[in-house]
Amino acid sequence: MDTPSTCDGNYRSTPRRKTEIIGTTNHQLVDKFHSLYQPKEEEDDVEIELRDKSDKCVHPILEELIHTEEAYVNNLFTGLENYGNIFQRKDLPLGLRGKKYDLFGNIEQIYEFHRDEFLPMLQRNRRDLKRLFDEFLVFLDQDCFYGYVIFTMNKQKSLKLCDLYKNYFTSIRLERDDKLGINSFLVQPIQRMARYPLLLTQFITTFFKNRDIVMKPLIESCCRLEKRLRTLLTTTNESEIINDIVDCHEFNVYYQGKFRKVSEFQVMDQKLKRNYRAKVFIFDKCIIYTEIKGKHLVFHGRYPCEHVGISARTKSFTLYYERRKQQECEFTADPAQIQLWLDLIRDMINNYANEERLKLQERYSRENDHLHRKAPSFSLYRDSNRFSSDSGIGNIWIMPKPDEDTASNRTTWYAAS
Repeated sequence: MDTPSTCDGNYRSTPRRKTEIIGTTNHQLVDKFHSLYQPKEEEDDVEIELRDKSDKCVHPILEELIHTEEAYVNNLFTGLENYGNIFQRKDLPLGLRGKKYDLFGNIEQIYEFHRDEFLPMLQRNRRDLKRLFDEFLVFLDQDCFYGYVIFTMNKQKSLKLCDLYKNYFTSIRLERDDKLGINSFLVQPIQRMARYPLLLTQFITTFFKNRDIVMKPLIESCCRLEKRLRTLLTTTNESEIINDIVDCHEFNVYYQGKFRKVSEFQVMDQKLKRNYRAKVFIFDKCIIYTEIKGKHLVFHGRYPCEHVGISARTKSFTLYYERRKQQECEFTADPAQIQLWLDLIRDMINNYANEERLKLQERYSRENDHLHRKAPSFSLYRDSNRFSSDSGIGNIWIMPKPDEDTASNRTTWYAAS
């Protein structure tokens, strides 16, 4: 099926070189997938026969994956053709002016990724399922599908505009002879993202039914991919809750790095001197805590990754801003959720420390290259009496598994240069 490569007018984009790996001149893509394309050792006849049989048993599912992907790309192209240029029209309602992103979000970038990268990968590897699953996983590892989280965060604004200017979009639909309308176009990414894990589940079910002819590495690759897609789908669905946050005038929640997780806790807020049910959000750059009040989430505070302090118990952890008793809150939940969040906070802090370390190394490399000056060493240690460090990189912790739920075992981890 031929896939349109450009959009006219407001959404025109320069076609990128066709995505190829084998025999390509696109060296960036070759490097990107270099580890997946090392020369294979000679396969024996039995392995070749097993691979052919395993591919054959899931052939209908594979064809469905590729054909629906082709249809998805074409539907996005058609939607952009029909509605992508409305902001250049003279009859554009005043209330829509300047709201191009509110209406479309990042749907153009999603379209370009699938047209130029993902669909060609599926087509190229239709005879090598193991490679297809592995390359799919590479795209996930490189956050190529994070655009769906961004798109979902913007969905409520988009749907409100579509409803508010329903008559205007209906006139465009009739003018363009579009049978489905703008709402159908804008829901396409949401529907497609939910479809991937279902197709992977079908692959896994069929593999296990035919496990006598399916090689173990193929099943393992498929299971890893399905698990990652389920996690991403959960994150995507949870990201929509961000729109329920109110009273956060001091900063923009959409500029806190990538969204990672939201969970419900019982919070003891020392500043407010009371308990309340809370939704807590973790991003790349900070943690935000809100109080649940009806359908809204009232913003109460945030902990930037460079200033957050933490102490842990089995069934709770306490966060504070730079030192104890400052913006201190205790978050209580079941032990499994507490452990999950300790892992998330540890990852946030470690990623920040690594970024700062790289920045310092680059700075010293530029300024003192002739002296071969060594970047500062970040030594991580534990001290129950101190919290803050004036190292210039904030306060960084490595958190071991929480001890038993006793007051004497409460500890704080931080770093100093």
